[in-house]
Amino acid sequence: MRKYEDIITVATVNFRQVWGKKESNLARIKGYICAAAKAGADVIVFPEMALNGYDDESDVPKPEKMQIREAEVLHGPSAQAVAEITKKYGVYAVFGMAEREEEDSQIVYNSAVVCGPEGIMGSYRKIHPALAEQCWCERGNEPYAFPTPWGDIAIGICYDTYNFHELMRYYAASGSRLYLNPTAIGPSGRHDWRDYYMTGLKQGVNSCEIFIASSNLVGNSFVDEEEGGSLGNIKEVGPGCGGGSMILGPGLNDKLHIYAGDVDDNEEGFCIATIDLSLATRRNFKVDPVKGCPDYRPDIYQKLNEKLLETPFWKQFV
Repeated sequence: MRKYEDIITVATVNFRQVWGKKESNLARIKGYICAAAKAGADVIVFPEMALNGYDDESDVPKPEKMQIREAEVLHGPSAQAVAEITKKYGVYAVFGMAEREEEDSQIVYNSAVVCGPEGIMGSYRKIHPALAEQCWCERGNEPYAFPTPWGDIAIGICYDTYNFHELMRYYAASGSRLYLNPTAIGPSGRHDWRDYYMTGLKQGVNSCEIFIASSNLVGNSFVDEEEGGSLGNIKEVGPGCGGGSMILGPGLNDKLHIYAGDVDDNEEGFCIATIDLSLATRRNFKVDPVKGCPDYRPDIYQKLNEKLLETPFWKQFV
């Protein structure tokens, strides 16, 4: 069995989006990668849809939506530009963008693209798009974890993390010790976003006993035609996001420890922490010495899901 390195430095970015201004966002993504790499980061995580901007224009037809118009294929110019920086510094960077399917240009995904020391590595396509995202993006169908000297690093995006813990558990059962959560979450009339956010992250650490690096957009969602100019040029697009990017995981003396970041941090910038992945015990997925087998039971879960798929309701979606 291969022995992976344990000590890794991770940076997560509270990233200010300029909605629909890909060039501005890309320039700042590249700048943050350079800054975080100089600060010692091995992996730099950006939020969901950091390249394009998250919020949907509800009154715009799908073919004309910004995310559809601005989408790029995986090996497009934006990922190539990021890859040049990650190759230069020998680091890994993960950033959210609208990804166009190469075989069918009409299909667009809410993706997290991974670039590393060798260039563009791949992308995770969000399996569970939420709410208005579904007006422009398709569902992804595959998990994605990328190989590193610290083992496979896993990715889920926002709603995947908070509402569908099966994905994180799959990654942990597969051996991942670090899970990245690019997200776009903020004030909502439906719930307290901070409580929802922190409950999802803490539950992931508690049940999987792995580390999570979460990166959120911060600030209002708007288009500033002069990018930094007068308030007269600002068009509000959505309610914006709350920041709170952080790194958390098992502690030496605590079941859960926050290593960097704060849920109340709503200023742009990055937080950084050096963590020891050997603390990610993944206990539920290892052989229990009393029983001689893991507590986690994928064979049972498979049977339960097969039973669900036999019911009339679920059968119609297969």
